[in-house]
Amino acid sequence: MPKRPYYLDVPLRWSDMDANRHVNNVQFLRLLEEARVLGMREWFGDLGHDKQPLLVARSEIDYLQQLPYRGPLITVAMWCSRIAGASFDLSYEVLSSRDDDAVVYARSESTLVTFDVETQRPQRITAETRADLERYFADPVPMKRRTR
Repeated sequence: MPKRPYYLDVPLRWSDMDANRHVNNVQFLRLLEEARVLGMREWFGDLGHDKQPLLVARSEIDYLQQLPYRGPLITVAMWCSRIAGASFDLSYEVLSSRDDDAVVYARSESTLVTFDVETQRPQRITAETRADLERYFADPVPMKRRTR
């Protein structure tokens, strides 16, 4: 199984850059959000979120190198690294390219919860969603302060 089973190219915006001429730390989470939305659409189909809405319950990020504002795209590697009853983790790497020698600018992990909008409570992951997630399952991204 590949270490990074799914790649997305995400555009950088001029507004992502800060006064130091690199991508601002806050913008990394926005770039990951954009990758996640695009990836989830491809993983689950266009109506995937309508079938089982998702909320972000946790985000953790390690900034490894400055990402200078550069060409229009960066690459985000994304995969599922944990599946539980009503939640799952996504692991990410923010990369300079899809090449084997790509620069890794950041590593991140998010916990997403499947959610019932009407009851405002978590709901169990459906068998269909679980099967979709398992197609992209791999080990968790190595984080600096990993305690598990």
